[in-house]
Amino acid sequence: MTLELAFFVLGWIFVGIPTVIFLGVSFSMIKGAATDDETVKALVLLSLTSFFMGAIILLVLYLTNLFERF
Repeated sequence: MTLELAFFVLGWIFVGIPTVIFLGVSFSMIKGAATDDETVKALVLLSLTSFFMGAIILLVLYLTNLFERF
């Protein structure tokens, strides 16, 4: 294992583990709040819908040559 690969793996570990922990805690808190209040649930669903629509648009734009013809 080269030193560059070791730093690469270590960097992703230092980024990945806190991100997963943060997302897990956030998900459980939002899930708990959404069961108590319908407004929070609606806002969360609206935000998730918006996020996935944006992600799909970016995937289509980056992974296809949709606009190369124009």
